[in-house]
Amino acid sequence: MEHATFEQAVEVVRALPSKDRQRLRNWMDEQIKSNAQTKRTSLEDDLARYKKMQEWLNQNREQYMGQWVCLDGDRLIAHGTDALQVHAQGKAAGIEAPFLEHIVEEDEPFFAGWE
Repeated sequence: MEHATFEQAVEVVRALPSKDRQRLRNWMDEQIKSNAQTKRTSLEDDLARYKKMQEWLNQNREQYMGQWVCLDGDRLIAHGTDALQVHAQGKAAGIEAPFLEHIVEEDEPFFAGWE
């Protein structure tokens, strides 16, 4: 099936009776609302996954010190000293964009100023 161009679609819409143009407008408004809701839900899901990853890192930091970890939420997918290998294991597990973290000793906070 050949795809219509924007201009061709406009001509088709212009040829519709006003009642059908209003139905089309209502349908398009619903699509926009649905897409916005999907994006909002996706962002909320991403934030929840990020929080789970941070909790996992806080709880398991010592056990994986000096290693790279690949996480999916609070689930450890892979770990090791070779980041490329850990990333590849994450991809092999079906994660499109694996989250990797290199676990190292945290530095003491630096405070500038006079004592």
